[in-house]
Amino acid sequence: MKIVVPANPIKVYQRSGDTPQDGYSCHNVAFIMVHGKTEFPKCTYVTISGTPISTISFARVLINGEWVSHD
Repeated sequence: MKIVVPANPIKVYQRSGDTPQDGYSCHNVAFIMVHGKTEFPKCTYVTISGTPISTISFARVLINGEWVSHD
């Protein structure tokens, strides 16, 4: 396992319920735990409150004052 502290702030989003109308909940990431050494390792995002999140819908990164995501 490796601990990664992001250089830029990251927000991860999780679906709040089972339907699209439920929306998303947003969490600020403090650090990322990377498990394994494969091409696509498993990541656990740990929030600033210490909550581990293994499954996310999408993420955004603050770059030059703008929250961006890869679409």
